[in-house]
Amino acid sequence: MIRLLPSTASQTIEIIPRSYSPLSSLGSYIVNLTITEDGTNKSERLTSLPASVTNNENFVSVTLISAALATFLKEGSSYYLEFDKTGALWYRDKAYATAQTDNEEIHTLNTNEYDQYGEGSEDEYIVI
Repeated sequence: MIRLLPSTASQTIEIIPRSYSPLSSLGSYIVNLTITEDGTNKSERLTSLPASVTNNENFVSVTLISAALATFLKEGSSYYLEFDKTGALWYRDKAYATAQTDNEEIHTLNTNEYDQYGEGSEDEYIVI
């Protein structure tokens, strides 16, 4: 899972795409991203994103630069990412939007999203 910042700053993520030719001869790619919010299916499409190979030639770096992305991402939400190159699916993953930098804190998707009733009784249940 990729962690994205819900901010206007540019972000670079490193991925291993489904297929790519060695970039030492090609230089760089231009890819498109469709990002869809998990649960609501609202989506945003970013086009003409620069992608280039990293120093070890195993990963491809994609730079996300878009004010539209910053307004679309919500703190604590999950997203589906689909990168395509020339119309063909190039890479797919999930992302989590958070401004938190502490890697030790554990996140749950249902924090403060439900009320627990009957706590302490034999008939305990959770309403989501």
